[in-house]
Amino acid sequence: MPTPVWQCDMLWLALRFSHLALERLATSMQAAAVPLVIREQHANRQQVFDASPVARQLGIRRGMSMKKAQLLVPDLTIVDRDMGQEAEGLEHLAHWAMQFTSQVVLQSPHGLLLEIGASRRLFGGVAALHQQVITSCARLGHSPRTAIAPNPQAAWWFSALPQSLVITQDKALYTALTVLPLGCLDLSDKQRQALRRMGLRHLGECLRLPRAGLRRRFGAEWLDRLDRALGHQPDPRSCFQPPRRFEARLELPAEVDNCTGLLFGLRRLLQELGGALLGADATIDQLTLTLEYVDIPPSAIVLQLLQPHRDPDYLLELWRDRLEREALQAPVLGLRLASVDFRLANHASLGLFGHAPGQLEEQTLWERLQARLGRDTVRRLGVLADHRPESAWGLGESAEGNPMGQRPLWLLDPPERLRQGPEGPWRDGPLRLEQGPERIESGWWQGRWVRRDYFIATDSHGARLWLFRQANERDWYLHGRFG
Repeated sequence: MPTPVWQCDMLWLALRFSHLALERLATSMQAAAVPLVIREQHANRQQVFDASPVARQLGIRRGMSMKKAQLLVPDLTIVDRDMGQEAEGLEHLAHWAMQFTSQVVLQSPHGLLLEIGASRRLFGGVAALHQQVITSCARLGHSPRTAIAPNPQAAWWFSALPQSLVITQDKALYTALTVLPLGCLDLSDKQRQALRRMGLRHLGECLRLPRAGLRRRFGAEWLDRLDRALGHQPDPRSCFQPPRRFEARLELPAEVDNCTGLLFGLRRLLQELGGALLGADATIDQLTLTLEYVDIPPSAIVLQLLQPHRDPDYLLELWRDRLEREALQAPVLGLRLASVDFRLANHASLGLFGHAPGQLEEQTLWERLQARLGRDTVRRLGVLADHRPESAWGLGESAEGNPMGQRPLWLLDPPERLRQGPEGPWRDGPLRLEQGPERIESGWWQGRWVRRDYFIATDSHGARLWLFRQANERDWYLHGRFG
């Protein structure tokens, strides 16, 4: 068999979620301590599709009949396999994986392929990126088998090995494939039996056989996949195209009646959301969490942000504050998290100490106080689009931009009428006019028309004051004091 001739700069990371169905269920802390199995219908009998670590310690194995499993563990928790939920869970993981690369391939029914060649430098190299993916998987509650290879087919086959294999050079690919056990290949039962009868155990033994015989015995499709794994042929894949909004549901395996249990499952949904937002270079400013109860209709909780975000840890803290003041109407069996349409992220250059201009700690404080106490309970002063000083502020959101000219921190309500001295306005002594006049003329459409000329003045103590007089009048008024 000749050495590979097709070269490329691509590098593929395979994630094989062998326990995807089980890990999607094990979202509460209580589930880790119970013997749990997933049941499936195979031919004419019911058998164990997967078992939790506790169940495996008690002797339950995949493929075991359900009758035997229940005899071993009478108090076994049984959940029927739902392939639709597994497909949905794999799609959620594809959302999450977008934070590492824009090229994510669904390898149904329980795998992902990530092209990491273009993003490895961004994460500090292949080893650092690989470790970051594994760590992030663990935070989601998954422990996939992984492998890295120059093409997707070889990476997927290598991911069936118990130990992670990393191959970054084409010249090492052929050697690794020759010692690959045939059990790692995607073979039908008929193909596997035929290889066993021939006494073949490793892929290298197949490669020494004539190609015509391999094609006749195993078909052109299998030979084509073999050529892709060896690098003889290109292996184009259709990449996952995420929607521009996020919606995911998580079914809890046991009833949850406290905030801590909800956060344990919510963390997983937010990690998936964070990956989708990072991959799309987007943010969101509103999330809706729907709680699905046992015997009553579901209820929705809305979290509104002051500024768009995408950090899952920060969003989790906001939800923690929000849920602490939420009384659960009944035990919760499921969570559904939905976002509004994604918004393109607005990137800003970082300042000297790592904060973007305008990114202040009080912004975080406002959002956490509103999450804890309610959006209508915590208000803040905001600038309004009005030239009249007494109408240019309010409680609520700020209009874009700032008022023109210098404005004092304190306004007097009502303005204080000043004495007229021999050389101008007088207040405990003569006032010296420094800047002005600034004409403000507005409000005629509301019946509160003002026509004023404003000045900045200094008194005998050096304090700066904001004065005005009505247009075409001589009386002076003190309207504000500068800090």
